[in-house]
Amino acid sequence: MQEFATRIEKRFRFSKKELTQIIITVLVAAFVLSFRSWGGEEFSLGEGLSNLLITAIIVFVSFIIHLSAQKLVALKMGYKSKYKYWLNGILISLIMCFFTYGYFPLFFTGSLWHEVVPKLRVGVFRGGAKHKDLGYIAFAGPLSNIIIVGLLAPIFIATESPLIYTIIIANLLIAIFSLLPIPTFEKIRQFKGGTTGLYLFIASRWVFVLVFVAVLAFTALILLFQVFSYIIALLIGAIITIVYYLRFEVD
Repeated sequence: MQEFATRIEKRFRFSKKELTQIIITVLVAAFVLSFRSWGGEEFSLGEGLSNLLITAIIVFVSFIIHLSAQKLVALKMGYKSKYKYWLNGILISLIMCFFTYGYFPLFFTGSLWHEVVPKLRVGVFRGGAKHKDLGYIAFAGPLSNIIIVGLLAPIFIATESPLIYTIIIANLLIAIFSLLPIPTFEKIRQFKGGTTGLYLFIASRWVFVLVFVAVLAFTALILLFQVFSYIIALLIGAIITIVYYLRFEVD
């Protein structure tokens, strides 16, 4: 524990470049999520800017927690991770927003780039980067968002606060969109890393199916029925994963 604390003290940080790219990602995500509040006959610039600012703050805090969880797990496993936005993904998000008038609030969360720190991997068999390790690191991000939702659920049920509900939805969307298994690229056939979902998919396809379906089920339960149940979501995820495994993984 003391060694891990030392790792955090010496190596856990967001560089200025990372923070700049995070802020750009957050502003795009906030614009996409709040876009519908800008239109209509009762358009109000002040209200639109207010919604944009509140949404940006919520997304920024939620996204920082998401990335921090991944960085901490990376340090624990002997890696250094840094955030990079996906420029093409940002453009796709804005295009989809305008074409669907905000009814399909898609945004891409970028990716983490991992670098092995030899000093932190001493004693590890074949200490290079491993797909399984990167899968664990990737999973930590959406897991942190789902935990936040679980912690806020009792507060929302007791108060029915619109602000708390907005925070819950923001965290659910960050978890879902980060799990989309997409390779990031700037030019055709020039892939540069990938999303959280891609790292998890490469590490284990059936685990990816379980996590992705469970998160989708958890989100659907909340949006459609306001039911906050990890158990039901996991059961749905497990059933779909068993069907997938028997259909595609078993020879």
